[in-house]
Amino acid sequence: MSRFLKIVFGSCLGSLLAIVAIFFFFGSLIVSAISSSVAESGPSVESNSVLYLDFPARLMELTNNAEMTSFDPNASDVVGLHDLIKTIETAAEDDDIKGIYLKSGTIPASFTTVRQLRDAVLNFKKSGKFVVAYSPFYEQSAYYLATAADEVYVGPLGIIDFRGLGAEIPFYKNLLDNVGINMEVFYAGNFKSATEPFRRTGISDQNRLQTREYLSDIFGVMVADMDASRQLNGTDFRTLANDMTGWDEQASVATGMVDGVMRRTELKQHLKSLVGIDEDDQLNMISSTDYYSARSDKSIHFGNEVAVLIAEGNIVDGAGEPGSIGDKKYVKEIEQLAEDDDVKALVLRVNSGGGSASSSENIWYAIEQFKETGKPVVVSMGDLAASGGYYIAANADSVFAEPTTITGSIGVFMMFPVLKEMMNDKLGVNFDTVNITRNATALSIFQDVSPEQRRMLENRTESVYRQFMQRVADGRDIPIERVGEIAQGRVYSGMDALDLELVDRLGGLEEAIASAARLADLDEDGYHTEQYPKTLNFFEQLIADLMDTNPYGDQVSNMMLRKQLGEAGYRHFELIRASTQVDGPQAKLPVIVNF
Repeated sequence: MSRFLKIVFGSCLGSLLAIVAIFFFFGSLIVSAISSSVAESGPSVESNSVLYLDFPARLMELTNNAEMTSFDPNASDVVGLHDLIKTIETAAEDDDIKGIYLKSGTIPASFTTVRQLRDAVLNFKKSGKFVVAYSPFYEQSAYYLATAADEVYVGPLGIIDFRGLGAEIPFYKNLLDNVGINMEVFYAGNFKSATEPFRRTGISDQNRLQTREYLSDIFGVMVADMDASRQLNGTDFRTLANDMTGWDEQASVATGMVDGVMRRTELKQHLKSLVGIDEDDQLNMISSTDYYSARSDKSIHFGNEVAVLIAEGNIVDGAGEPGSIGDKKYVKEIEQLAEDDDVKALVLRVNSGGGSASSSENIWYAIEQFKETGKPVVVSMGDLAASGGYYIAANADSVFAEPTTITGSIGVFMMFPVLKEMMNDKLGVNFDTVNITRNATALSIFQDVSPEQRRMLENRTESVYRQFMQRVADGRDIPIERVGEIAQGRVYSGMDALDLELVDRLGGLEEAIASAARLADLDEDGYHTEQYPKTLNFFEQLIADLMDTNPYGDQVSNMMLRKQLGEAGYRHFELIRASTQVDGPQAKLPVIVNF
């Protein structure tokens, strides 16, 4: 009995201490938040300020659509692309903002995203306010943005790493062979290159062709934009890329890549002169994050609404994580928007290389049901709308793509590892079976695939591929024979997709919104927009993690893993994880284009 009482007492004491610990933990967070809000109501914008753009570790399209990166209860919003663009637009009309300072040497985003930011900076200049770019060094993406500025400066001994676009793809087949892992691969589409790293040791001719084509299209747009903004001295940006001229700061000045070499102290005085204040006066700088907090429109709107549903990341089963497209979550969002009488049209913003074929089909069906209400659906494509990303876009009433969007990749694959050789020959572990029916232990990772099972998997892959093509044929009103010719898993730029009638128009999100409003017979000034899905802030994510109710999964674990791997390593980890977690066929373009 005494032992029993000790156990009961110990359990009660442990529970009590846990409750007290949780109480003090949340109490400290709440006190910190309250004291912080009391101390300052939020960032303020002083007169004669200069706005500088600051970027999170990864620039998402939707604000706060990112995994937790710290335990800071006072963490600011992670401002997304479209709110950042609105922030720049607001600054153009704000008398307190005198100009923009582009200070970043790196930008964690793909080309089409950076191009949208660049266009926003060019529009800002129409206000007559200055834009100055400075960095001790420039990666290619940051320099591309910087060329939109009135003046571009680099630090002493600085470099401009401008060398054009290329693709570097890792191949794992030799490694897998060495450790005794056989990847069983099934794919439909001659250009479907997603499985090549696991079944080849180099790039196929088809993949080399399509990769060269879309990279050439993107680089052509990039060079044209830069040529239009910078006055070079007797050369062009293609030559500068081939010669890597930007690695010599003096040559960068001589050719017109930059306007000069400056130290930070000199730049500060130059900005003061542009603002029109004395050298001894304080230079007021405000980050785009703080400016967004101070100036963002937090008012609640009613009436006619064009809903903008942002679908970015991998298409996965279930709710998904921040920055992914979980079919369960997105189907529910679409259903709720369909039932909302204020919502008159839907713009689906797609920035995805695809993922689960089954989940893509579920989202496609939800869009079909939405259209049954009589409300129009318009798709706006971002950096990527490929494979499953194109699947969920195919049945829209109208499809907009950026010229440099990577799209198409209409194809399907399945793959899984067979570990029999590794277990038997490398580790000395043998598996044997007892089957009541012929295929009871079929598709085990410890057994070879039989000819019968192989035929079944091949048929399954081809069946999903045929359905994918039929969805495209019906949605785009293209004969199925023609879809078969342009599908094949082939990847296209937005410009090529327009020629092939896979998209209707070239344009950005604002053009897609205006089109949706017209299709819904809304007056130009008679509607407002709202972004979906609504995201969780820091406290909501943290509490949901601690209570094990976070619909996005364990964000604390993901945050720690991101810190260990770094941003670049974590992106590759996400790519592999997304490909291995899906059960069944995948419609995916698993490639990271470094820009």
